[in-house]
Amino acid sequence: MNIYYQWESWAYSHLTSKEVEKLLDKKIDNIEWKIDFLSVWEEIKNWNIWVLPVENGYAGSIHENLYYFLRYDYKIIGEFDLEVKHCLLSLESDIKNVKQAFSHPQALNQCHNFLKDHKIQAQKFSDTAAAAKYISENKLKWVWAIASSLAWEIYWLNILKENIADQKGNTTKFFIITKKDENINFKKKSNKISIIFEARNIPASLYKCLWAFATNNVNLTKIESMPNLKDPFSYIFFLTFEGQLQDENIKKALEELDFFTNNIKILWEY
Repeated sequence: MNIYYQWESWAYSHLTSKEVEKLLDKKIDNIEWKIDFLSVWEEIKNWNIWVLPVENGYAGSIHENLYYFLRYDYKIIGEFDLEVKHCLLSLESDIKNVKQAFSHPQALNQCHNFLKDHKIQAQKFSDTAAAAKYISENKLKWVWAIASSLAWEIYWLNILKENIADQKGNTTKFFIITKKDENINFKKKSNKISIIFEARNIPASLYKCLWAFATNNVNLTKIESMPNLKDPFSYIFFLTFEGQLQDENIKKALEELDFFTNNIKILWEY
């Protein structure tokens, strides 16, 4: 059994995958990286696990991975929150000599104020660890990478400053994903269910959709609208709530919801 993640070794997805491995009831043979999110989703062989970021507490949702749930019929078996501690890495030893920062767009967003205060130009890169690797291999002394503290050990860089994210306690949520017919248990339970639905085009349809949960005493923990890729300027909704699929109030809420929607996709309980 393999775990697949996106980004280079010792990127935050790699660190999360190593923590996830400890919480699975199956033996993991390999933890392997893929070049982008789509390459991870396309690893559809049996007995594989995907560890993918879906939301950051500061920069918001990673919509690409949420949309892939519509394209692939997979399920969420768990979530893992990783505290992200961005560090400033460089071949330079003085922060005053650094003029440009390379990192993943999410990391750059999370450090926006820090970069602005130091008048550093942000440059988007494929991921955090790849930025550190590129700087090290190409000996770019006037550039820094924003990456994890472990990246400096791997790529022989200097840590100029630690914990540079604008928000304290900066945390990224990862989903642990498998095929629906797999029986793999993630030991850390969140007592949550996630769904994606499209509300009917009728007056107060969203209100009526949410009322289905209110009347059945179901606690919502997240709701987000996203453009419907099949119909311009219409929207779908990503919803997470507490409970289990066999709970009677959950069954009733989903039955009521079905009346006010065109379609519902249950991404499973975890």
